[in-house]
Amino acid sequence: MPSYGPEVIGPPERDPEQPFWDPEMQTMDRGERAQLQLDRLRDLVGKCLDRPVGLFARKLGEAGVTSAEDITSLEDINRIPTTTKQDLRDSEAAHPPLGDYRFTPLSECVRIGQSTGTTGTPTVTVLTRRDLFIEYESAARNWWRNGWRPGQVVTHCHPAYLYGGGLMLSSTLEYFGFLNLWVPPPETDELAEQAINIWKRISPDVPMTALSQHRFAEVAAKLGVDLTEDCGFPEFRMGGFGRGLMPLMTAGFECYAYIGGPNLVSDGAHIHEDWAIVQAIDPATGADVPEGQWGNLVVTTLDRDNGLLRYDLEEAAMFDSTPCPTGETTKRGFWGGRFKDFLNCGGVSFQPNDIERVLGREVPEVCTPTLEFEIVDPAGGDFPLVMRLEVGGDGGDPAAIGDRVRAVLREQIGLEVDLSVVDRETLPRSGYKLKRVVDA
Repeated sequence: MPSYGPEVIGPPERDPEQPFWDPEMQTMDRGERAQLQLDRLRDLVGKCLDRPVGLFARKLGEAGVTSAEDITSLEDINRIPTTTKQDLRDSEAAHPPLGDYRFTPLSECVRIGQSTGTTGTPTVTVLTRRDLFIEYESAARNWWRNGWRPGQVVTHCHPAYLYGGGLMLSSTLEYFGFLNLWVPPPETDELAEQAINIWKRISPDVPMTALSQHRFAEVAAKLGVDLTEDCGFPEFRMGGFGRGLMPLMTAGFECYAYIGGPNLVSDGAHIHEDWAIVQAIDPATGADVPEGQWGNLVVTTLDRDNGLLRYDLEEAAMFDSTPCPTGETTKRGFWGGRFKDFLNCGGVSFQPNDIERVLGREVPEVCTPTLEFEIVDPAGGDFPLVMRLEVGGDGGDPAAIGDRVRAVLREQIGLEVDLSVVDRETLPRSGYKLKRVVDA
């Protein structure tokens, strides 16, 4: 009989001086890890065929794979067609309520959630205790690699309920041993103030609020609160995110929430390759692109009760397997954004973040306390780009600001902009994830 007690909800203690959370897996010989991946891939294929798991069994049939023994090397994975989010939606619609791509019945699962639906109909995710354990351990590797340790205070404002991100993050923090200071998304000034007040009492060691930092910064300025001085937050600068290549840290709640994490020495995020085969592929051929080149991010999860086989997230990824000075032997990944987030206007391909970075660097007066703008979706490449921009908190001459912003965007990005400069607090606010693009 297993022993029961409070220790079962958390992992064994580690020496805080050891460099890795899981040294055996994180420093495993690459050849040994490749064999582990192959064994786990065969196990996944066997389950798809034997149960059968309808959607993936059909994909394997298209590839002529009739047995796990047909997978003789990791390269054989490229024989298997990819699966997209639309495939999951279609499966759920044709086989309600949950589709025919599940490996376990609901009675064996302990958590359910759904995607945000920002790019279409939400899909449902179900997880067993084993699936959660893999996420918890993966997150713990990331937290430890960052130099964080149990006993520190972490704050975040991820939403929860059917959107699974908040609950997943909270449970991984508590599993690791952090004090989880979970505040509501700042959908209103009052909710933002509630969070700021608790931070004034209990300063977090690690803030994970970047997706809502605009709103918190703006409300803090109204209250006369300095998030850095009064709450212990790192200094917040508009345009300060994503100046370099973004590490590939997640494949989303529905796939692999904590697929990798950065270190303090080398670029990119170390991928947890014992629990996933992660590729950058040419969508035209399905084959891996050469290292150092961008391709579609494709993930095959391993050793889970509910897996995904060759799941194409339709996002840009790039990988680097050169040795890392830390001694961690997994490859490192970079994230290039969602292909659906790219816009085209007058022959210029860009993302809203490109505008944010440029204005944060070149026109700081419109970024105090936060940068607030929206652009009209240039459907069909409509030209010029229609954009609305608020003046900064200190005001300014709208005509002069408009001239400068138009010149900067033309010079730095190549965009011609039909710009309206409006008063502060004219545009709608978002409590979680900025909504920069609106319909005409």
